[in-house]
Amino acid sequence: MEFMLAVVGVVLLLSMTTLYMYLVDTDKVEPHIPTRIQHTQRGNFWDAETKQFYKWDKLIELHETRKQNDTTQ
Repeated sequence: MEFMLAVVGVVLLLSMTTLYMYLVDTDKVEPHIPTRIQHTQRGNFWDAETKQFYKWDKLIELHETRKQNDTTQ
């Protein structure tokens, strides 16, 4: 009985895969291409120089201004 169930599962899996490949090849279905999710930074982040917490955007701005100040000196 378990063998029959396994065979039915494999047959269903192969038939669904074949059907999906056929529909993609004939342009009836768009292929699923996962996109990379942009992770937003949440919370507060520690800055060792000022010894304060900053939001991510403010910390990046602070880093950029420090980098500019270091190159001008």
